[in-house]
Amino acid sequence: MIKTLRYAFVAALMMVAGGTMSAQDAGTTTKKTTITFKDIYGKMEAENANKTVVYLEKHPINVEGISISFTKGKASEAPNYTIEKGFIKLAGGTEAAPNEGNTITYKSDDYITQINLIASNSDPWAGLSVNIGTFTLSGKNGKNVVWVNKDTDGKYINTKEVIFTVCRAASTAAGKKDNVRYTQTVVNTNSVATGIHNITIDNAKKGVRYNLAGQRVNESYKGVVIENGKKIIVK
Repeated sequence: MIKTLRYAFVAALMMVAGGTMSAQDAGTTTKKTTITFKDIYGKMEAENANKTVVYLEKHPINVEGISISFTKGKASEAPNYTIEKGFIKLAGGTEAAPNEGNTITYKSDDYITQINLIASNSDPWAGLSVNIGTFTLSGKNGKNVVWVNKDTDGKYINTKEVIFTVCRAASTAAGKKDNVRYTQTVVNTNSVATGIHNITIDNAKKGVRYNLAGQRVNESYKGVVIENGKKIIVK
């Protein structure tokens, strides 16, 4: 009932005020997709001279509406799958921190609400950055990545694309390689975006009030109203 009223209010407000909106809450997760990299790359033939790796840039992943692609960036080493170890390896930049290296890009037909990257136990380690949302590191030695669709203020973000960039760790000396290694990823998605992130009012008239159904009301109306693009309670 509340969601229905919210959608009705937003639609009406946009019509009467001539504004624009973007979604905020990503809602309840409706789909969970688990991708084990060995299942994707483990049966492929090696592509380097030593017959040890598969190069990921040539083989993007497409599974159940989720696509994952890789780029080399400024790293000296291309993103690859190490056949013997069963993990993907993404390298940081070649210079001192925080030089950026390989990237891993997630795209989805639906809104991405959470991404987990399960790390192998192999060292060394590198830094990470992300273009949107926030992530934490967990698990043994803090290597597992847990990304969520919230900004630094805790507000939800609706997005269908997330890009991680591998960076050199601050503790790594110049000339030494840094990389991250993952065996599996889990992607949670939601087909419906709910809530409102921003409302921009272009043509709203000052002093004019609307109820949650988008109907114009007078000053004697009691309850929750929208005035000058803001929700207020009139008692």
